[in-house]
Amino acid sequence: MSVVLIGITNTSNAEELVPENSSQNTVIVTNDSYQINEDFPKSYSGTFERIFGGGGPWNSFSLADSSNNTVNFFGGTITDIIRGGYTYKGISIGNRVNIYGGDINIIYGGDSHGGNVQYNVVTVNGGNIKTVIGGMSYAGNSELGSGVVVQNNQVVINSGTITDNISGARTNWGRAENNIVTINGGTISGSIHGGWAENNTAANNVINIYGKPDLSDATLYAGRGISVSGNVLNIYTSGITAKQIHGFANLNFYLPSDFNPANGDVALTLTDGQTDLSQTNLNMDLAASGAANITAGQQIILLHNGNGITLGDSGSSADLINDGTLAKGISVDYNIANLGLSEDGNSYIATLGELVSNELNKQTDILTSGAIDSAGLLDSGTERIYEWLPPEDVNSMPTTEFSPFVGLGGSVFKVKTADGQKLKSKNGGLDFGVARKLDNRHGYFIFGPITDYGQDYYESHLTYQTSDGAKNTDGAGNSRYFTAGMIGRLVNSKGMYYEGSFRAGRIHTSFSSDNFLVHSTPTHADYSASMPCYAGHVRVGWKNTIGGSSKLDVYGIYSLNKVNGFTTRLSTGEDYKFSSVSSGRMRIGTRLTREYRDNIWYSGLAWVQEFTGETRGEYMGMSTNKADLKGTSGLIELGWRRNTSNTSHTMLDTSIIGWVGHQKGVTFAAKYKSEF
Repeated sequence: MSVVLIGITNTSNAEELVPENSSQNTVIVTNDSYQINEDFPKSYSGTFERIFGGGGPWNSFSLADSSNNTVNFFGGTITDIIRGGYTYKGISIGNRVNIYGGDINIIYGGDSHGGNVQYNVVTVNGGNIKTVIGGMSYAGNSELGSGVVVQNNQVVINSGTITDNISGARTNWGRAENNIVTINGGTISGSIHGGWAENNTAANNVINIYGKPDLSDATLYAGRGISVSGNVLNIYTSGITAKQIHGFANLNFYLPSDFNPANGDVALTLTDGQTDLSQTNLNMDLAASGAANITAGQQIILLHNGNGITLGDSGSSADLINDGTLAKGISVDYNIANLGLSEDGNSYIATLGELVSNELNKQTDILTSGAIDSAGLLDSGTERIYEWLPPEDVNSMPTTEFSPFVGLGGSVFKVKTADGQKLKSKNGGLDFGVARKLDNRHGYFIFGPITDYGQDYYESHLTYQTSDGAKNTDGAGNSRYFTAGMIGRLVNSKGMYYEGSFRAGRIHTSFSSDNFLVHSTPTHADYSASMPCYAGHVRVGWKNTIGGSSKLDVYGIYSLNKVNGFTTRLSTGEDYKFSSVSSGRMRIGTRLTREYRDNIWYSGLAWVQEFTGETRGEYMGMSTNKADLKGTSGLIELGWRRNTSNTSHTMLDTSIIGWVGHQKGVTFAAKYKSEF
């Protein structure tokens, strides 16, 4: 495996390295050295004529495919061309060219003289470049090239200067299909083509514009060829100026969250000649990224050209699809009251009407997952504390000083909220504290300070009904908290015990989803927040021997955890306020334990009632449906515990719990505790 480096122009004898094969090669070039695969870097003066990532020299009539080669170019001068992969009649597929600087004439991600070119990618992160093409097939005549397809290639421009043209794909006689050019930044002059088929069809190619690139001297062609169809220009930003646009079946405006018509913001401005929209649909209802500053009654200038805009002979062939609505993030939709040309014919304008509905979109119910999960995680920490703390091996505890201890545990649980969310959490936690035992004539009292850390990863799922049938939204995130407080347990000689704890701290939660639907378009939204939290419990029980090594424990526990409300901004631009979550839980149960040497086997039954655990999200005076943990559950548990002793103050516990009722399924738990 090797790479072709042809024609180093600063040497008296041009170097030509012929590869052993045309695939799986890597070349790394800096200002003064190059490295082929795992060879040690070799020095050079910084100028090449040509670089091949894989394949033979340009005049080699190789039939082999050229695939999965990579060129990483960090600096220097290329007087002719960089090819990620080259083949004569084979397929050029999956090659990568990554540019980080330098001066370059031409770049091809993948190149074939007369074969298919697919899935090649060029990424430009800097430098001065004349021409960038994701996939190139010469297909030099109609007989050779009529069946060639140049498809699914990409060009990504993050920064740098391109002075001539950019093409996702280019071919003489083949077809250019499904290629993508994404512009995130940089300065570009000349032409930008999604796909360019000089003597054939250019179909379903896409140009995406993000950020604030300088396109003032650029002309955009989504598709360019003998015939064009299905080509798309997506504008994910605003304030963009270009010379002209051509060959687009759909022009989609994804208005950003900072777009503000009141400040005169314009999505796209064109400057070179009249713009023909007779074959183009304008769509702004795909604006899933926010448009937070837009309100009812405002006029939105989507497209402006001082030289005029024509809609063809029909007078209005530019249509707004998807029922003529504008999405404000993922939360609400506005009707479009009017859509069309301004009186002077130089602007294409939409006037925002009223809200489609006075309710938030049903999918926003899942946004409460973060708040609900944070309350559930705090509940898990409280359960871990009242199951484990204070230490059970009380006979080994000193009565004159505090004894440190640490506990570690984790579990998996599933729950369904009142609004239909299904939430699954995998959590773990660590407790550390010190405790002291005080004897009295009736028994003993254990007390001490404790710190508690917990974190989890959760997944949530929501099914909701729309006029188009049932829809689904999935989310995921994590929560973590740190609390500190006190614990105590009082035990008498008759087996009665009383315990309690109180902790306060801070909890952080996050939420993310990639499949919110904005007019059937999957859309990402996320948020994170941090807020105070409080937790505590009281427990009353009786535990005594009922025969041999068997003991019966009958108990009642009430725990109360609170997570304060918070305000956060979604990544789509909406400011949501979530109410606090107070989780009050009662658990009444019994547990039978039996000791065998240093092992304890136990089983139990319990009734669990969640009384509260309610929260809502609010936006624009509207709220999501109520989500809460309220409900009644029953559980049956089976477990094994390794008993502590005077010489080994450790405890290992594993258990399996089956749930019925509000909380369903099976949870598993593993815990470890040690006294020092």
